Amino acid sequence: MASEKKITGIMDFLVNQMGYSPSILAQRPAVLMLSLEKRIIPRCLVVRILVSKGLIKKQFRITTVLTQVERFFLKNYVIKYEQEVP
Repeated sequence: MASEKKITGIMDFLVNQMGYSPSILAQRPAVLMLSLEKRIIPRCLVVRILVSKGLIKKQFRITTVLTQVERFFLKNYVIKYEQEVP
């Protein structure tokens, strides 16, 4: 089980800094078990860069991005765009 401090930190980052709805996060409570520093922030920053460069559209599920196994995340969001965003 995640501590209240951990849950608050994750919710603060995803809702207040990234702009996601709490209801979206409530649909996938497993996100609250992930590491904010090791998984959530790095992946969100990668996605933010890809969206800002117009390489991916905002119509993706952040919960899917966060819960994907590492090799699929790297394949779909890092390796796929490494030429466009070195």
